[in-house]
Amino acid sequence: MKISEIFESIQGEGNNAGKPAVFLRIAECNLKCVWCDTKYTWDWKNYDYSKEVNEMSIKEVRQSLEQFRVRHLVITGGEPLMQQDDLAELLTFLKPKFYVEVETNGTILPNNTLSVLVDQWNVSPKTKNSGNPLEMCEDNECYTFFSKKKNCYFKYVVESEDDLIEINQLISKHNLEKKRVLLMTQAMTKEEILAKEKNVFTLSKKNSLGFSPRLHVMKWGSQRGK
Repeated sequence: MKISEIFESIQGEGNNAGKPAVFLRIAECNLKCVWCDTKYTWDWKNYDYSKEVNEMSIKEVRQSLEQFRVRHLVITGGEPLMQQDDLAELLTFLKPKFYVEVETNGTILPNNTLSVLVDQWNVSPKTKNSGNPLEMCEDNECYTFFSKKKNCYFKYVVESEDDLIEINQLISKHNLEKKRVLLMTQAMTKEEILAKEKNVFTLSKKNSLGFSPRLHVMKWGSQRGK
């Protein structure tokens, strides 16, 4: 497996924000977001692949995760579903000991084996503020799949109020339950969070949507492994 890092921290986002968790960060991604705070998992023009990526066997990853006392696992990236066959095999060894969240950009359809092993999906579809071509961000088949999963939450990154036009269009088009849609502030520093978060929280209430904090950014900024 291509692994970026494994560490213990707290879940900073979503409905489990604040809970202690072990993070398995997968290397490589199929999108290139301009505001990505983990470019060291995919941007090989500016980061050294040989230094940033650890190639580990499934057994080595499992043993590393089992060393932690925490049994709440967050699989993130990069884009984890680029290695979903290996992840499915890994989780067969970790379940049911671990509660498993998977964070994905919603452009790769999970296979059946992996799907039944995941306790919660955190889908963060990208919009035009990510800088990706829009045709790469919206996968109708994936939206259909995840919108039917009761253990799925959608998180949208918000830079300005204008983003809500696009987000509300996607919610309507894909018939998303508003109670499972969260708005999240685009920020990489504590200062940015303090400047923007109140406005995003207000937008979530105004649009009858949920709100996701970014506790790790508030506490550690862009510090890695936190």
